[in-house]
Amino acid sequence: MNLLPKTVRLFLMDGVASGRWMCELSNWTGKAYKIPRSMLNQSKDREDLQSTGIYLLFGRSDELGGKDRIYIGEAES
Repeated sequence: MNLLPKTVRLFLMDGVASGRWMCELSNWTGKAYKIPRSMLNQSKDREDLQSTGIYLLFGRSDELGGKDRIYIGEAES
């Protein structure tokens, strides 16, 4: 395996680490976003979030005794 150094660039969309993030990885055309559930309404009109992508929802399951869960989905827009 040939591992090469990469640069990760974080953009704090609200200027604070507890808010929304946009992340870019050098030599990759995709972008990753971290958006707290409480800020979803503030994010739905962002043009950069109107394209096809996948999303991850993190939470805890009451049915599984509070264990961590993740849901992976796909969005067209």
